Order: sequence, then C-alpha cells, then structure tokens
Amino acid sequence: MKKILASALIFTMLLGVTRAAEKDDFQFGVRMGAQFSKVKGGNVNGGGFTSQYAKNLVGPAFGFLFEIPINSFLEIRPELNFGSQGQRYKMPNDVVFSSWLGYVQVPLLIRGQYGNDKVRGFVHVGPQFGYGAFNLTRLRKGSEKVDKDSYSFKDQHLKPFDAGLSVGAGVEFPAAKGMEVEVRYYAGMANISDITNVEAKNQSLHLTLNVKF
Repeated sequence: MKKILASALIFTMLLGVTRAAEKDDFQFGVRMGAQFSKVKGGNVNGGGFTSQYAKNLVGPAFGFLFEIPINSFLEIRPELNFGSQGQRYKMPNDVVFSSWLGYVQVPLLIRGQYGNDKVRGFVHVGPQFGYGAFNLTRLRKGSEKVDKDSYSFKDQHLKPFDAGLSVGAGVEFPAAKGMEVEVRYYAGMANISDITNVEAKNQSLHLTLNVKF
C-alpha cells in the first residue's frame, strides 16, 4: 500500500508540472472547516461495537489544496490535510468520553466542474491515504474535565496507516478569489485495529470553506 501511495504521489507531481507549464493556471489554496467522524466496526465473527451511546465526534479540518487542470472541465486535485477522526460517547449521568485520532491525510482527487466566471458547481472523487500521528482522549462529567490523556497509535492497539475513498461536491465563486463551499464524505476501507478479530474503519463528513490564490 505504501508503494502504491508513493507511485501515485510521484505520478501526480510529474503530471502537475507538465500541465502547469502548458496552461500556466496551476492554483494553490487552503481548506478550513469542521469534520464529523465516527469509527465503524466490531468483531469479525459478528457483533458491532458501536453502542447506543456513540455519537459523531466534531473536530477541525485544515489543509492545503493544489489544482492541476487537465481541460476546462476536469482537474487533478491533490491535497495535504490535517484532520481528526474518532468517536464520542455520551453516557448516562452526563458523562462524555471523546477520542480524537490525529491524521496527516493525502487525498488524490479527480474534479469535474461546470459553470461560468461567477459561479460553478463541482464534484470530485478519489482515494485518500492517511497516517496517524497521535490519539487524544478526554473524559468529562458535566462541565468538569475528569481526565485527559495522549497516546500513540501503538499504545491503543491501532494501526497508523489509513486508506479509503473520498467523495465530495460544492460550489465555487471564481470572482471571490476562487472561494468554495464544499461538503465531503470519507469512507475508510483499511482496518485500523491491531487487535485480532476486531475490525475498525474511519468514516467522516467534512464541511469546509476553501480559498484559492
């Protein structure tokens, strides 16, 4: 999988240099927003571990985007993002346990777009690869912080490498510095659990405001 990621990155960079030189309209931008994540899975022999107390975990989404045009309707869009996956549990007696999984993420997207110089719609799809950097946990009871800890992925019996499919859509306003409003869904396909017979996969919904330069 790591070899596939490296090959995809090298291919995208080489194609990007060629296209940017030909069309001279390569664009760079930033992404800012929030993501709502959860971990889906359970015992491979049956029985999910998602309980009635499981809720979506809200975390920040931030990153950098690069747009490499193919033609007026299609672009290659690699990104370098920093985001949090994970899960939140809201239990009885106003007890809330949250677990953030911090990732460096690299989506490699194909984007289709249609519109004019004022407004255009777009959709994109492609693989996403991620590497886990840290795990933060927090336990609260009401407004009181009971406990807060940080762990490595290995400490929590988690595999740091993640991979899946990213699908999104949005609206761009080219006259406003290429500002975009985007919604995106990520479906993890790699098992991040390092425990025998246990499967866990990341899922998240992203809402972002993107600005290009």
